[in-house]
This record gives sequence, structure tokens and C-alpha cells, in this order.
Amino acid sequence: MNFSVHGPFEIPRIKGLIDTSIAAKKAFWQSVDSTSPGLSSACGCYVFSVKARRGALPWYVGLTTKRTFKDESLGAHQINHYNPAIVNKVGVKAQLFFLAKETSSGKYAKPSKNPHRDIEFLETFLFGIALNRNPALRNARNLKFLRNICVPGVVNSPQRRPYKPERELKSALGL
Repeated sequence: MNFSVHGPFEIPRIKGLIDTSIAAKKAFWQSVDSTSPGLSSACGCYVFSVKARRGALPWYVGLTTKRTFKDESLGAHQINHYNPAIVNKVGVKAQLFFLAKETSSGKYAKPSKNPHRDIEFLETFLFGIALNRNPALRNARNLKFLRNICVPGVVNSPQRRPYKPERELKSALGL
């Protein structure tokens, strides 16, 4: 179960929002495939983030198992989650990262009707990491437990100085 990471790819904007024109989407996918040939037709997970001077902030985590990145990551549903993060914000970049599932021969896996349980697990794992970084993460699905679970020093830490065991666990986990 190998995944390759690609990006960030800057998403074109017009008047402060994601440019949803056919020409803009076509140019975006051409730039993706020129950097990583065939990536647009792969499946896996994707992360939408907003980059400003202080760094990037994850805003949305998605997966595609039955459709391609091209068919899924810039759909109307996703754009409705992306736009609130960038509307009327000057100097920020809208960007996508792609985590493409690879086959044993190193090629990109293709979408299928059969479930890709590894992609589903990776999405949940990425939810946890992104939610820890951005409590305002837009995804609604699979976040109930992640929003409510508290493991001090690891996830959703309380607003206090961590106790020694919590600091040591955090260090042991490389967080």
C-alpha cells in the first residue's frame, strides 16, 4: 500500500474565488499531468489547503476510489467547501495536494467499483492530522469521533501545559 505525494498545485482564482471555468480547470489539469503524467486519472486522497505568509492550513480532506482526482477534487461540492477559506482574502493561495495510490509495479492505481480500504483508512488518518492543525476543517463525514476524542499531547489537547507523561508520549510519537 504505497502512496506518492504530489503538489502543492495552485488552483486558479478569479475575483477571490476558485475559477470554475472550463478553461481554468483544463489548464489546471494540464499543469498537474505535465508535472506528474497520469495523475489526474488516478485515485487516492487529496488535501485542499490555504497558503499564506505563515504557512499552509489544511481546509478539506477528500478521497476518490470510484472516480478520478480530476472528476472528484474540483467538483461543485468541493468548491463549496474551498471558497469560504479564500473568499476576500488577499495574498493567499488555494492549493491541492494529491496522495496517489500506487500499484505494486509503481503505476498509479485506477478507480474501481471495489472498495479501496487503504484509501479510506488514509483519509481518516489525514482527517485526524488536519483536524489537529485546523479545528475548522470543513469535512463533516467521519469527524464526530475525531472532534470529540481527547488524548492530551496527541490530539485535541486541553489548553494547559502538558503533563510529563503526555510530553513523553508526544515525543515518542514524533509529534
